Amino acid sequence: MRPIDFKQANVTFNKPTTMDDSECLPIQAYVGQDVNGNPHVNTVWQPSKEDIEAINAGRPIVVCVLGTGLPPMSLFTYDQEGNSNE
Repeated sequence: MRPIDFKQANVTFNKPTTMDDSECLPIQAYVGQDVNGNPHVNTVWQPSKEDIEAINAGRPIVVCVLGTGLPPMSLFTYDQEGNSNE
């Protein structure tokens, strides 16, 4: 999957200076608060044809976070009106 720009994006996170473009690219994100005032960062990813085939076949989605810890996170999609399907 590739990160994509989206209309709510309000910040760009650049790749670490220790990585080149084959390892990491800048990513657009929305930084804000949820309805309860909790800070969060949203990024949007577009699955490729191969990703869609894998998901349809029941294969899992892998989330890779570089580092030694894992922040709280969620994965979800949007419906046709832009509402969360979570």
